[in-house]
Amino acid sequence: MKRRFEPDLFHKTPPKVYLFDTSAWLNIKNQRKEEDIWAIIYRLAKEGRVFTCREVIGELKEDGIYEGRLKPIEDALLAGIPNSLDVDYLLKVGKVAHDFSAMSKTMGVKNPADPYIVALAMMDDTYIIVAEENMRRKSRKIPGACEKLHIRCITLKQFISDEK
Repeated sequence: MKRRFEPDLFHKTPPKVYLFDTSAWLNIKNQRKEEDIWAIIYRLAKEGRVFTCREVIGELKEDGIYEGRLKPIEDALLAGIPNSLDVDYLLKVGKVAHDFSAMSKTMGVKNPADPYIVALAMMDDTYIIVAEENMRRKSRKIPGACEKLHIRCITLKQFISDEK
Protein backbone atom coordinates (compact mmCIF):
# COMPACT_ATOMS: atom_id res chain seq x y z
CA MET A 1 0.00 0.00 0.00
CA LYS A 2 1.23 3.47 -0.68
CA ARG A 3 1.42 6.22 1.88
CA ARG A 4 -1.54 8.50 2.18
CA PHE A 5 0.52 11.52 3.23
CA GLU A 6 4.08 12.77 3.38
CA PRO A 7 5.37 14.31 6.63
CA ASP A 8 6.43 17.93 6.26
CA LEU A 9 10.01 19.08 6.73
CA PHE A 10 9.42 20.09 10.35
CA HIS A 11 8.37 16.65 11.56
CA LYS A 12 11.08 14.13 12.33
CA THR A 13 8.62 11.30 12.61
CA PRO A 14 5.44 10.85 10.59
CA PRO A 15 2.20 11.57 12.43
CA LYS A 16 0.24 8.65 13.83
CA VAL A 17 -2.28 6.95 11.55
CA TYR A 18 -5.22 5.16 13.14
CA LEU A 19 -7.34 2.25 11.97
CA PHE A 20 -10.66 2.02 13.85
CA ASP A 21 -12.44 -1.23 14.64
CA THR A 22 -16.22 -1.43 15.10
CA SER A 23 -15.83 -1.67 18.88
CA ALA A 24 -14.02 1.68 19.04
CA TRP A 25 -16.61 3.48 16.90
CA LEU A 26 -19.43 2.13 19.07
CA ASN A 27 -17.70 3.11 22.30
CA ILE A 28 -17.47 6.79 21.36
CA LYS A 29 -21.09 7.34 22.40
CA ASN A 30 -20.22 6.08 25.90
CA GLN A 31 -17.62 8.79 26.42
CA ARG A 32 -18.17 11.91 28.49
CA LYS A 33 -16.80 14.28 25.85
CA GLU A 34 -18.30 12.62 22.79
CA GLU A 35 -18.41 15.84 20.72
CA ASP A 36 -14.73 16.55 21.41
CA ILE A 37 -13.82 13.04 20.24
CA TRP A 38 -15.79 13.49 17.01
CA ALA A 39 -14.04 16.83 16.45
CA ILE A 40 -10.68 15.02 16.71
CA ILE A 41 -11.85 12.28 14.33
CA TYR A 42 -13.15 14.77 11.73
CA ARG A 43 -9.84 16.66 11.88
CA LEU A 44 -7.82 13.47 11.49
CA ALA A 45 -10.05 12.26 8.63
CA LYS A 46 -9.42 15.54 6.83
CA GLU A 47 -5.66 15.09 7.43
CA GLY A 48 -5.76 11.50 6.14
CA ARG A 49 -4.85 10.01 9.51
CA VAL A 50 -7.91 7.97 10.53
CA PHE A 51 -9.31 5.04 8.58
CA THR A 52 -11.52 2.00 8.79
CA CYS A 53 -12.40 -0.81 6.40
CA ARG A 54 -15.53 -1.50 4.37
CA GLU A 55 -16.42 -4.45 6.59
CA VAL A 56 -16.50 -2.19 9.66
CA ILE A 57 -18.71 0.29 7.79
CA GLY A 58 -20.97 -2.65 6.89
CA GLU A 59 -21.24 -3.68 10.56
CA LEU A 60 -22.17 -0.11 11.53
CA LYS A 61 -24.81 0.56 8.85
CA GLU A 62 -27.55 -0.73 11.15
CA ASP A 63 -26.41 1.61 13.94
CA GLY A 64 -27.31 5.30 14.05
CA ILE A 65 -23.61 6.17 14.18
CA TYR A 66 -23.25 5.45 10.48
CA GLU A 67 -25.89 7.84 9.16
CA GLY A 68 -25.22 10.54 11.70
CA ARG A 69 -21.44 10.49 11.97
CA LEU A 70 -19.60 8.22 9.54
CA LYS A 71 -21.47 8.61 6.25
CA PRO A 72 -20.31 12.24 5.77
CA ILE A 73 -16.66 11.19 6.10
CA GLU A 74 -16.92 7.68 4.62
CA ASP A 75 -14.81 8.52 1.55
CA ALA A 76 -12.00 9.86 3.74
CA LEU A 77 -12.20 6.85 6.08
CA LEU A 78 -11.87 4.44 3.14
CA ALA A 79 -9.29 6.41 1.13
CA GLY A 80 -6.45 4.11 0.13
CA ILE A 81 -8.07 1.04 1.69
CA PRO A 82 -7.86 -1.94 -0.70
CA ASN A 83 -11.13 -3.19 -2.12
CA SER A 84 -12.48 -6.70 -1.86
CA LEU A 85 -10.84 -7.67 -5.16
CA ASP A 86 -7.27 -6.89 -4.02
CA VAL A 87 -5.57 -10.31 -4.00
CA ASP A 88 -2.73 -9.39 -1.59
CA TYR A 89 -5.24 -7.98 0.87
CA LEU A 90 -7.51 -11.03 0.65
CA LEU A 91 -4.57 -13.38 1.13
CA LYS A 92 -3.64 -11.53 4.32
CA VAL A 93 -7.27 -11.59 5.49
CA GLY A 94 -7.30 -15.35 4.86
CA LYS A 95 -4.07 -15.83 6.80
CA VAL A 96 -5.41 -13.87 9.77
CA ALA A 97 -8.71 -15.77 9.64
CA HIS A 98 -6.78 -19.05 9.58
CA ASP A 99 -4.24 -18.16 12.27
CA PHE A 100 -6.84 -16.59 14.57
CA SER A 101 -9.92 -18.66 13.77
CA ALA A 102 -11.56 -17.99 17.16
CA MET A 103 -11.39 -14.23 16.49
CA SER A 104 -12.55 -14.64 12.92
CA LYS A 105 -15.52 -16.88 13.74
CA THR A 106 -14.74 -18.78 10.55
CA MET A 107 -17.32 -21.44 11.36
CA GLY A 108 -20.17 -18.95 11.81
CA VAL A 109 -22.47 -17.29 9.32
CA LYS A 110 -21.42 -13.77 10.24
CA ASN A 111 -18.35 -12.35 8.50
CA PRO A 112 -16.74 -10.15 11.15
CA ALA A 113 -14.49 -7.23 10.28
CA ASP A 114 -11.71 -8.18 12.71
CA PRO A 115 -9.50 -10.14 10.28
CA TYR A 116 -9.82 -7.32 7.72
CA ILE A 117 -8.64 -4.73 10.25
CA VAL A 118 -5.67 -6.86 11.31
CA ALA A 119 -4.78 -7.63 7.66
CA LEU A 120 -4.72 -3.91 6.83
CA ALA A 121 -2.33 -3.27 9.69
CA MET A 122 -0.13 -6.13 8.45
CA MET A 123 0.01 -4.49 5.01
CA ASP A 124 0.89 -1.03 6.31
CA ASP A 125 2.97 -0.82 9.46
CA THR A 126 2.09 2.86 10.00
CA TYR A 127 -1.40 1.90 11.22
CA ILE A 128 -2.23 1.88 14.90
CA ILE A 129 -5.39 -0.14 15.51
CA VAL A 130 -7.97 1.39 17.85
CA ALA A 131 -10.14 -1.33 19.39
CA GLU A 132 -12.22 -1.53 22.54
CA GLU A 133 -12.28 -5.28 22.91
CA ASN A 134 -11.45 -6.54 26.37
CA MET A 135 -8.69 -9.04 26.87
CA ARG A 136 -10.72 -11.62 28.82
CA ARG A 137 -10.46 -14.11 25.95
CA LYS A 138 -7.29 -12.85 24.31
CA SER A 139 -7.24 -15.37 21.48
CA ARG A 140 -10.65 -14.19 20.28
CA LYS A 141 -9.89 -10.48 20.17
CA ILE A 142 -8.00 -8.02 17.98
CA PRO A 143 -5.57 -7.00 20.77
CA GLY A 144 -4.48 -10.63 21.18
CA ALA A 145 -3.81 -11.03 17.46
CA CYS A 146 -1.99 -7.69 17.40
CA GLU A 147 0.20 -8.73 20.29
CA LYS A 148 1.26 -11.91 18.49
CA LEU A 149 1.81 -10.07 15.19
CA HIS A 150 3.63 -7.11 16.78
CA ILE A 151 1.02 -4.60 15.63
CA ARG A 152 0.34 -1.62 17.84
CA CYS A 153 -3.20 -1.69 19.23
CA ILE A 154 -4.61 0.92 21.59
CA THR A 155 -7.91 1.69 23.27
CA LEU A 156 -10.14 4.66 22.52
CA LYS A 157 -8.94 6.28 25.74
CA GLN A 158 -5.30 5.99 24.59
CA PHE A 159 -6.25 7.40 21.18
CA ILE A 160 -7.90 10.42 22.83
CA SER A 161 -4.87 10.95 25.05
CA ASP A 162 -2.48 10.73 22.08
CA GLU A 163 -4.45 13.22 19.96
CA LYS A 164 -5.60 15.84 22.49
